[in-house]
Amino acid sequence: MGATSYVQTETEKDKDAQTIFEKAQKINEELKGKPDDKIYRGVNNYTQYITKKDTAQGNASSGMVRKGPIRAPDNIRSTVRWDYQPDICKDYKETGFCGFGDSCKFMHDRSDYKQGWQLELEIANNTYGDEDPSKYEISSDEDNLPFKCFICRDSFKDPVKTKCDHYFCEKCALDNYKKSARCYVCGVQTSGFFKPAKELIARLAAEDQKEEKEESDEE
Repeated sequence: MGATSYVQTETEKDKDAQTIFEKAQKINEELKGKPDDKIYRGVNNYTQYITKKDTAQGNASSGMVRKGPIRAPDNIRSTVRWDYQPDICKDYKETGFCGFGDSCKFMHDRSDYKQGWQLELEIANNTYGDEDPSKYEISSDEDNLPFKCFICRDSFKDPVKTKCDHYFCEKCALDNYKKSARCYVCGVQTSGFFKPAKELIARLAAEDQKEEKEESDEE
């Protein structure tokens, strides 16, 4: 059978609109110039005394110009993708910041599903189902500070802050300034002014200390 199959949901080819039209064309050709024999040949086969050329009701029986429904393709190749992914804002998921803010039509969500190997590892380590008690804690600055650079989409390295309160890696900000003096996110003129993002640096340092503490506890 392969990946293609015959379409069986459409009207049979000997009964569809194209066949009826071609049959009427053939009957009209056979009766052309002959006297009327007084035989009724159906509602679709009345004699056409004037031929309308190259029209849907004339002699066009191929292509897209055709009387009645167009015949479906004989064979199909179905490609099915089951999309269980909700409409997630890509910028917010990857960087923690979205230029559209609350007016963004996509969902601002950074949660994710664990892979199969991660679940198997948790089962092997007897940690499956354990939850971090601080998992749902929300700090005062969590919604305001991004966790990745909006330019390189990677973790911050020497983060700096613009006058319009957007955060970038120092190298990314300087490289972008060589191309344009405007902010990469909102387009506001930066005038080459970048200051160290102290609050973001403090948060990154706290996260590093937390990771080191967790690693030491595991050992």
